[in-house]
This record gives sequence, C-alpha cells and structure tokens, in this order.
Amino acid sequence: MKKIILLLSVFLMTALSYSQSKSNAKYVRRNAHTPEAQADLVAMDSAFSKMRKMGCEKGLAWYYQGAMHNIPATINGKNVLCPEYQTSADKLWAWGDCTHNGTQNAKLHFLLWHRMYIWYLEKIVRELSGKEDFALPYWNYGENNVMPEEVSNKKSALYEQARYSVLNNGQPIPTDNVIAIEQSINELKTNPSFTGDAGFSRSLEIAPHGYMHDLIGGEYAVPSESYYNSIYQLDNYSGLMANVPSAGFDPVFWLHHSMIDRIWESWDVTIYGQRPTLEELKANPWTYEFIAPNGDHITYTMDELYAVVFNLDYTYDNLLYTSDPAVLASTTSKTKKNVVFQDPKQKIIWEQKIDKTLGSTPFTHKVVNKHSKSTNKAFTSEANSYMVLNLDVIVYKEPKDYYTVYLRYPGEEDKYVGTMTFFGVAHDHGTEDNHTIGESGVKLKYSYYVSDNLLETDKNFEIIVKKNGGGDAKVTLEKISMAKMN
Repeated sequence: MKKIILLLSVFLMTALSYSQSKSNAKYVRRNAHTPEAQADLVAMDSAFSKMRKMGCEKGLAWYYQGAMHNIPATINGKNVLCPEYQTSADKLWAWGDCTHNGTQNAKLHFLLWHRMYIWYLEKIVRELSGKEDFALPYWNYGENNVMPEEVSNKKSALYEQARYSVLNNGQPIPTDNVIAIEQSINELKTNPSFTGDAGFSRSLEIAPHGYMHDLIGGEYAVPSESYYNSIYQLDNYSGLMANVPSAGFDPVFWLHHSMIDRIWESWDVTIYGQRPTLEELKANPWTYEFIAPNGDHITYTMDELYAVVFNLDYTYDNLLYTSDPAVLASTTSKTKKNVVFQDPKQKIIWEQKIDKTLGSTPFTHKVVNKHSKSTNKAFTSEANSYMVLNLDVIVYKEPKDYYTVYLRYPGEEDKYVGTMTFFGVAHDHGTEDNHTIGESGVKLKYSYYVSDNLLETDKNFEIIVKKNGGGDAKVTLEKISMAKMN
C-alpha cells in the first residue's frame, strides 16, 4: 500500500510540476483522432488552402514554409511551383535551415529547431484560419494507426498524393510497422541524457522520427513504392516525406512533428528528462530564423531561444510515460545527471570487427567469455553505469529498409535495443541530388543506451540485428563495440 501511495504521489507531483511549468499556456495540442481536434484540422485545411494560393516568395506561403525546412539543390526542369527558385543559388531568406546535415551541432539542435519551426506555423494557421484558439494537432501513431481523415481526403488542402498508398487509402499502418513504432517510443522513456549519439534527442531523431518519414514516404512498403515527387519534379521517386528536401512540403509533416514534440515533452517531465545547457548551445550554435504571421523576419540568438523554447504557450491534451511506475517510482534508482555520450573520454569495454553485409537472415553476434564478463563488470561496477552499444555500418546508397537491434540472453525474451533507419543519409552526406554515394561508402554510427536492457550476469549473450523491408541496398556491419560513459 505504501508503494502505491508513493507512486500516486510521484505521479501527482509530476503532473503538478508540468502544469506549473506551463502556467502561461493558452493553447492545447490535441490528438488528431479525437472529436476535440476536428475543428483544428478544419482550420488547418482552411489555412493551407490559402497558403497554397500564395506566391512562393510570400513568407506565409505553403512553398515558402516548406522550403524553410529544406529544398532540393536543383529542380528538374522549369520549376512550375515556384518560378523564382531553380537552384540553391536562388534560396530566399531562412530557406534550408533545418538540422539535417549530420554534424554534432545539428544533432544538438534537432528537437529545439523543429519545436520552433512548427510553433511558428501554428501562429500562421491561427492567423489565416481565424481560429483564435488553434493548436497544432498531433498524429498519435502507434496507437491511432490510420492517417487522420482530413489529411488523406483528396479534396483537402492537407492531402498529398506522394505518400504510402496504404495510408492515403485510409488503411491502418501494417502490424510489423506498428510494433517497430511502439518499440522505439517505449525504449526512449528511460534514456538518461538529452545529448550525444546515444542520447534521447539523437535516438528519437532516428526512430520514430526518421522511421515515420520513410514509412509515410513509401520506403517501407514491400516492395517500396514510387511516385511523382512534385517538389523535385521527378517521376518514379520516393514520397515527399522520405526526402529531407521535400518533407516540409507535405502537410502531414506538421502533425508528425507535433507528435515528435509531444514525445520529447513527455520525457522531459519525467525523472529521466534532461535539457541541453545554454552554454552547450552557445558553444554549438544554430540558425533560428522564422516568419511571423505579419510577415516579419524573426531571428533568435541562443540566449533568446533558450528563454522561449522551454516556456512556450501550449500544452498537450495528455503525455506519454508519466503514469509508468518504472519511470516515476523513485529518483534514487536513476538520479538526474548530465551525461554527454559523445564524450571523447568514453571507455571502450570491448570492440570487435565484423565486416559482414546484413541480409534477410537475422545477424547474430555472440558476446562470450571475456567480452560478456567485461560487460557485466563494467555494468555492475557502480549504481548508475551508463552502458552504450555501438554499431558501425557502411552504406553505399540510401537503404529502403530498417534494422531492429536486440539483446538475447539464454532463456529470456529478446530485449529490444533500438532501430537503424536511414532517413536523410544521402542528403546529410551531400549526395541528395542523385541519391548515390561514392565507392568508399558512407560510414554511420548507431549508438544505443542499453543499461536498461543488460542483465547482471556473466553469462554469454547475443546481439541480434534484423533486416526489415524489401530494399536491396548493401548495408555492411563494420564493427560492434560496448562502451561505458562517464
């Protein structure tokens, strides 16, 4: 009974803390599948209808707002949607500011920049629709697995034809994809760091963020689908959402990123939630430029950004994680602690070269003898040992598959660790024009926080990597390592 009372008290304290921190909130972002959100979707449809009719040089235009996220370096043929833009030399103010370029600065700012980006779109919709209490709905995929009807309605300004046909046809996300989405969201809740390659922000960016981009864009259909991509102006191309330079032009982008922001907010209020410091942001700055509803150009310094991004004027109708006893039970088991996973002083416990192409048969790596014992020794050496599994891979073109990673102990169910997705790989490495990569390939590192997956035992265990999808891209697992972070 005492434990139940403690859990209830912690939950109420967390909820109260959240409401107090949002005491300036005027707006509520709602699940797009609830009756309460339908008026917001109608308002969004009305606003986008007006935005699509504006010249692309207008700051409030659909094209202008999409291009702020990113835009193809070159348009195929004469640009019928925006005559003012043909190549990257023609970019207008604030175009191409998103955090998808593979640098550490970009990784640090991913969630913050996108929070501000959709916040300004929210203001624009409020102005153009006339709905004074408009708040951006979120698509709660993993639970509501049919695309919101207003978004898949061909008569709506929120419709886009270059999407996964299953979703545009009003059918639910296939079961295997739903499982992958749910696993990635659940795994995030006990991540103890915001920053770093294994931190919450980077992990969320890979999945479910990148996962949903590629799913909506038709990459994970079997076989993968192709469409006419109206932003590139190319036939037989992946959907708008599957490409960084065209993603912001698909209206579902905004509902997707509202969900991503909700996942972040949900984690932020738990005992695990961490925030980057102002000093980190100043040491690794990013450009924050947006269009106000009156057309003004707004630029933020890092100080100004920090004062705004954690004190915005909206809440969500509900959050994830906060009722989970495992997360809220006690601050003694996992005290909040700033951990920077890209710390160059990380201690490699063991590493092993693999150099094996991942195929349709699940890859299994046995961690035995000294490696299993050294893993357990590092894991149990102190109360809060932050253990990270690293997978180094090489790709030679942007894969249309995803890979799920598990730990397997004898007699135990497989423990999900994380997902490898490849959204933006070609773009991040400067090859987005033709989606090809040089002969040496591109080296990628996937890092997973595994302290909540390891068992306190010297027993041998296995690392399992499973390919999902029907793509034919070569993905080579170069190296596996286990590290302990300070």
